[in-house]
Amino acid sequence: LKIHTFVILKPIIHGLMKAVGMTSQLVEIEPGTTMHFWDPTESIHPNNKLSNKPPVLFVHGFVATGIMTWLFQILSLSSDFAVYVPDLLFFGDSVTTVPERSTSIQVECLAKGMMKLGVEKFYVVGLSYRGMVGFKLAQMYPHMVE
Repeated sequence: LKIHTFVILKPIIHGLMKAVGMTSQLVEIEPGTTMHFWDPTESIHPNNKLSNKPPVLFVHGFVATGIMTWLFQILSLSSDFAVYVPDLLFFGDSVTTVPERSTSIQVECLAKGMMKLGVEKFYVVGLSYRGMVGFKLAQMYPHMVE
């Protein structure tokens, strides 16, 4: 009997995320492209003003989804920061019909996703190869990255 660890952990992790005020949602970047984000629950309610907490975007590494990469940081930092954790395209529930596979496409989608979530300026943290995505995000969108 083969059981994938994430299948067992998924409901527990989702419960932990909800307990610290995080919500899972799909954000349509453009037709054919959708990114999955974990973000502060208050950011999805249009009548609520965005949190006064500093926003931080966590960009996962190559092997895992955002939530699996940054779980402990989310649990530790979500009380003091507005934490945003996307799954990059081709990971988790983030998909696209665009044939291009590049860092620039990932960066454009992250920037558009954050704008759609109402976040105009934020800190970015990247891990491993995806640290380059964070660097490129700061380079392409300097007005957005602190």
